[in-house]
Amino acid sequence: MDQELPLKFHKICVLGLGYIGLPTASTIATRGVRVVGVDVNPMVVNSLQNGHVHLYEPGLQELVDEALASGNLVVSSQPEPADAFEIAVPTPFFDDKRADMTFVSSAAEAIVPHLRPGNLVLLESTSPPRTTVDLVVPILEKSGLKAGKDFFVAYSPERVLPGQILRELVENTRVVGGITPASAQAASDFYAIFVKGEIVQTDATTAEMVKLMENTYRDVNIAIANEFARLADRFGVDVWEAISLANRHPRVKILRPGPGVG
Repeated sequence: MDQELPLKFHKICVLGLGYIGLPTASTIATRGVRVVGVDVNPMVVNSLQNGHVHLYEPGLQELVDEALASGNLVVSSQPEPADAFEIAVPTPFFDDKRADMTFVSSAAEAIVPHLRPGNLVLLESTSPPRTTVDLVVPILEKSGLKAGKDFFVAYSPERVLPGQILRELVENTRVVGGITPASAQAASDFYAIFVKGEIVQTDATTAEMVKLMENTYRDVNIAIANEFARLADRFGVDVWEAISLANRHPRVKILRPGPGVG
């Protein structure tokens, strides 16, 4: 698919207005781009249409106020035609620990009637490897268009810390994985609207794997710190002193024990 570089985005549709979607939609809107923020929860839509943010993140209310006042951010329960569609919906677990991809599938289905040649569809939801190519692409191709030929598809994992989302959304390095190199470039052009950090390109499945590796690395390191705390308590050892001393080793960096992954 031929692409004019950089790709131009005049209107963007963000599906899912949670801790990732709402800050992203609002940030882009304050950069002068028209954004339609979409959520299936009518209470969320109603609250935002009345100027009230439904979740807490430092600075987010002020950012949303600015985005709404600019006229560039519109909140709706339905997607609209746009140059790019970002999916930022939850991916919870079933009881058997399998990822529930229902929200991702539903979001992709909602995009289909509005998909046009030259569009970019970007998935940010934490997803099992091959979700983009095996789940999202087949749904989008119900439009009659061919992914990678008629429109771009990419995956990029969010990397923000609650409490620091607005800063990290802009400053952190972004990994963007396309189903084709042109799709990765299109996603890079999208993030260039507001990201100041480095934008690194790869393929979609690698980007999905990167997100799982990052989460697992944090999970394991938090878990082992808590296990050390349990052992220290068992043997009457001051875990804080022990960790401090262990961390004097040049290749050891044990985290502080705490409530666990959250």
